[in-house]
Amino acid sequence: MKSLREIKAKINFPKQPQKSSGTKKFISIFILLLFFITEGYAQISLQQLINGIDSTIKGSDCEVSILIMSASRNDILYQYNPDTKMIPASVIKLITSSTAIVKLGLGYSFRTIIYTDDNNINDGVINGNLYLKGYGDPDLSTSDLTLMAEQISKLNIREITGNLIYDESFLDDNYTSLAGVYSSDTDPKYWPYVTALSIDKNNTSKNPAFYAATYLIKEITSQDIKFNGIVIPGITPESLKVLVRFLRPIEEVISNMNKPSDNQSAITVFKVLGAEIISPPGTIKKGSEVVIDFLNSIGINRNSYEILEGSGLSRYNMVTSSSVTKLLKYMYDQVDIFDVFMKSLAIAGVDGTLSKRMKNTEAEQNVYAKTGTLNYVSTLAGYAISRDSELIIFYIAMNGFSGNKTAFYRKKQDKICELICKFSRN
Repeated sequence: MKSLREIKAKINFPKQPQKSSGTKKFISIFILLLFFITEGYAQISLQQLINGIDSTIKGSDCEVSILIMSASRNDILYQYNPDTKMIPASVIKLITSSTAIVKLGLGYSFRTIIYTDDNNINDGVINGNLYLKGYGDPDLSTSDLTLMAEQISKLNIREITGNLIYDESFLDDNYTSLAGVYSSDTDPKYWPYVTALSIDKNNTSKNPAFYAATYLIKEITSQDIKFNGIVIPGITPESLKVLVRFLRPIEEVISNMNKPSDNQSAITVFKVLGAEIISPPGTIKKGSEVVIDFLNSIGINRNSYEILEGSGLSRYNMVTSSSVTKLLKYMYDQVDIFDVFMKSLAIAGVDGTLSKRMKNTEAEQNVYAKTGTLNYVSTLAGYAISRDSELIIFYIAMNGFSGNKTAFYRKKQDKICELICKFSRN
């Protein structure tokens, strides 16, 4: 969808208009048509932005909290209950991903490693065990294991005399996190299975680590490598020889988490933070400690949030609009990492959880944001590009609406985003 400026730029008016009445009538109709086509693209002032948002949220049968501010100028354009704690749902993933990018760094990779206790493999035989250890790659797939098996074959290995020991000890064995822990929380059936040795989003088995190990052996034997042992769980001893490693850059993991709002990825990353920054095994509690320490370090008031886990599934997570927008401002100010962070967000009308929203409006392709949805909860937070190409930070939270009104309140959020994108200081 083109802006008014782009539409005007592409119109080729005749240098010498014809003087016939028919042509004059045609031009009049054309101008009238152009007016109706472009009326929706008229830029709006700050007061019109404020009035438009007030009108949009008027009569809402729920709690509403909104804060909108300029990323570069740091001035608040609009606020409504900015310090009210509300359930953010999956907007929590903004906090999880921000913490991961800052604390782990852009050079970090989520890894899966095959070790061996045989120090000499030059004879083509592994006289000992293989150890398959997961370090919390939430996107590990069977195709990745196939690639690892092929890499073993390229080392001219033709026989393995020992066992394959699979190790998921980098993260704890509380596989379903907070499912069933708190009353009136999200139904346990919606909580993902989280392990350090994941496979295909853990949808293939009740024991994905075992499934990953047996699949690896199947792929190894398909490479004409003889395997004489069995598959068993265990712990990888320290100082073993690395046979093969598979690395997934943090940028890929964060994008795969934020755009589709993947809960399994978010809780895994949350636990990995605990394992890497504090100590293995990674746990929900350790992840929460790392996130709280990060938020404190950037000046976000500890009383403005409660973060129990990293996906947003828990209804006991709480944040304020002020805390979320302050985080988004901090990330904007980090020149070296902001591009990766912003590109990990869903783009309105293009991809992720926003692929079908804001289409054919000025917000299409101009909003990069994270959605949040639970029963009676709808939220949206991120960045919008104004008519002046100014980057605007926003957070919109709507909690406690009655009935099945999620779509209704999403449309209100979309309308607010459209207004932001039409905003001009000129």
